[in-house]
Amino acid sequence: MRNSHFLILASVGLATAFSACSSEEMNDPVPAGKDNVIRFTAASRLTQDRAAADITTSNLTQFFVYGYLASNGEPYMSNVEVNKTSTNVWEYSPVKYWPSGDALNFYAYAPEGMLPPGTTPLDEVHFTNTGKTDFIYAVSPDMTQPTTGSDAQVKFNFRHALAKVTVMMSSDDSNMDVRVNNVTIVGANQYGDFKFPASSTAGDIESVSPESIGKWTNLSGKGITVLHMAQRQDEIITLTPTPIDIDTEGDAPKFFIPQDLPFVEGNDFENEVYLVITCAMYDKTTGTKVWPNANTPDVNLPNGGLSGEGYIYLSLQGTGFTAWQGGYHYVYNVVINGHPDMSQIEFGNPTVDKFVTVTTQLQP
Repeated sequence: MRNSHFLILASVGLATAFSACSSEEMNDPVPAGKDNVIRFTAASRLTQDRAAADITTSNLTQFFVYGYLASNGEPYMSNVEVNKTSTNVWEYSPVKYWPSGDALNFYAYAPEGMLPPGTTPLDEVHFTNTGKTDFIYAVSPDMTQPTTGSDAQVKFNFRHALAKVTVMMSSDDSNMDVRVNNVTIVGANQYGDFKFPASSTAGDIESVSPESIGKWTNLSGKGITVLHMAQRQDEIITLTPTPIDIDTEGDAPKFFIPQDLPFVEGNDFENEVYLVITCAMYDKTTGTKVWPNANTPDVNLPNGGLSGEGYIYLSLQGTGFTAWQGGYHYVYNVVINGHPDMSQIEFGNPTVDKFVTVTTQLQP
């Protein structure tokens, strides 16, 4: 077990925000229901900010559909590719028709390749997470042939299967330069089994029943996810009072399998998930390095490094949550400032000599 000096001797403020994704209306034109062709339309939840990797209603142009007869579970459509045309109509080929006297259970996902070969939405999906690809899914069960033009399409409301994570960093210490080399997430599981829900995915994820949300099990493959890594001196980031996304190049992994975030200060890290910041701190006036220093615990001292930097370890738990959930964007605001314990001038425990009594007689 590590000692009580597991965390850096500096004041590190960590504020965490998370938001459920908000919905966006489906504005695709609705064809008239004059025949029994099966037609589709789709909406995907919006994340708090529309990063290029996020799948949203506005940039979703392709998804894949499975359909099963409700009466006996027999396959009716298998991994059918549905594409949006230049006129915002969803098309696929060859078209399928509504079965007579039976309902259909539909499952959909995007992007291509999220289901391994030979896997269907009725199976457990063995998933390997790269961190760079959003994964959305939708279920529309017990659907029958629409009878009106206003309801002529099977409407998929997609959910995000993964959680999204952003780390923002800043320093508002006017006396200190904080220079960040590396930022990593350690211990997050990279493999898991995903199971599509049986219930409809319609509705807002914050208010729906758990049965309409996909389930993750058998998580494994704890690894290290690099959000920023300086390989040259000019790639070291000097923090300012303005928070910045530490993924300065915009190509670091952002998506994570939903999972618990265990972390105990002073523990041995074996089964924990945490943020590691590799940095050094300098007196802004003199340029002298003030952290790490001679009093820095060994646990905060890595071997080598570009600038003699040290480690900061932070829990990824936040106010009101101890796990990442699918469909949520977690924004971590990390503020690193100086602390008296990091002072360049260091004092040991003081001792005070006793007064020596000197007695003498003075004669006038």
